[in-house]
Amino acid sequence: MGRRSVRRKNYDHRAFKLAVLCVLMMLITYMAYFWVFRISPNLEAVSAIKTKAIVNRIVNETINEKFGNETTARNLLITETDEEGNIEMVQSNTAAINNLISELLVELQNRYKNGEAGTDIEVPIGSILGSKILSQSGPSLELTIIPVAVSKIDFITEFETQGINQTKYKVYVVLNTEARVLAPFSMHHIEVESTILVAEAIILGKVPDSFVQVPKESILDAV
Repeated sequence: MGRRSVRRKNYDHRAFKLAVLCVLMMLITYMAYFWVFRISPNLEAVSAIKTKAIVNRIVNETINEKFGNETTARNLLITETDEEGNIEMVQSNTAAINNLISELLVELQNRYKNGEAGTDIEVPIGSILGSKILSQSGPSLELTIIPVAVSKIDFITEFETQGINQTKYKVYVVLNTEARVLAPFSMHHIEVESTILVAEAIILGKVPDSFVQVPKESILDAV
């Protein structure tokens, strides 16, 4: 009777340990699943938004400090005016823009290399959990965002109509920055694209005697 009681106790003890082990495994599996499919994507999305804001700030500060004077901006554009001084033609000064891009690349790489761009930010846990209601609630998680290098840099131009006799000509610098985001128990590598306006000019045209606006759906009927 005593031996049966001991064996019964041993069996119950092993069963209890097995049940606890199963519960722990299920809990660990659920936590891993929750981290991989919920926490990690939200953390990466929040990190990308914060990183883009930080990189844009750094690029804007660098452009304003090193290349933000009016003379530099004017040198990026080649213009022709009429007898009254109105701009008739404008085009980008490719040589000047390429020079600015080269200098900007060197300046940014120096800032990144020296660690000047590293930034610590705090993000509410609610926003990482993906809850709209609790997005600004809960304790904060500290992230360290470190821009590492500029992977690509170029420029683009754009025409924008302003009224019936004005056209804006804009020059943007477009760059891709690789950044490292350090968070508790994880590290993300993010690449963000920044588009920064560096120069613009307004082309003035003569106001026409009459102006007729034809709706797009009626263009064929008007031809």
